[in-house]
Amino acid sequence: MADAEHREQHNHGSGTFVGGDVHGGLWQIFLPPYGKKTSGKPASTKRRPEQDDEEEDDYEDRLESLIGSAWIAASAGLAVVYAVMGWPWTDHDPTPSIAARIGGGLVAFYLCLAAAAAFFARLAQVFEVWSEQCAITAAQSRGRLVARPPASMSRAMAALTAVAGIAAELLASLFGWSSFGGEVSQRAHVARLNAAANANSARAATKRPKA
Repeated sequence: MADAEHREQHNHGSGTFVGGDVHGGLWQIFLPPYGKKTSGKPASTKRRPEQDDEEEDDYEDRLESLIGSAWIAASAGLAVVYAVMGWPWTDHDPTPSIAARIGGGLVAFYLCLAAAAAFFARLAQVFEVWSEQCAITAAQSRGRLVARPPASMSRAMAALTAVAGIAAELLASLFGWSSFGGEVSQRAHVARLNAAANANSARAATKRPKA
């Protein structure tokens, strides 16, 4: 009975649940699944060498994913403009029909929203890491006066993280039917929470009692 009561439940296939055994698909080509954070601040949750090689660090390729998501969003946005204006896709193609313009425009618009959600989630991670680095600098500073500039920067980065994270979560809600929407929303939400914690840590560094 004890084994039956504590038996783990595994989920398979696509879905919006994150943190279980839900696996994404095509979206993970340019948006790797959420993993453990290993940024500048030492943490006990860092990956150990004996861990599974398939486990990925979600923060490791944040800049590459940020640039890739921006490129996809810009390309899809340009395709939407072409569809709205009725321009041919190449110089040698005829003017597309109304049906082709509507179909291609809708697909490109949806892809643009997805890439924008991924972009803002990655941007939130970038701001979060910067807020963490500033918080570490403030905590290691000798004296409250020296700690104030990096603490202020940490709070500013935390505010930018919140803005980018909220934008990502709003866009990700349009894809709540897929694992992609859940992964993006989770990534942005975790970044906002971590950035807020970094700001609180930096603020505490400016209120330390004098030695």
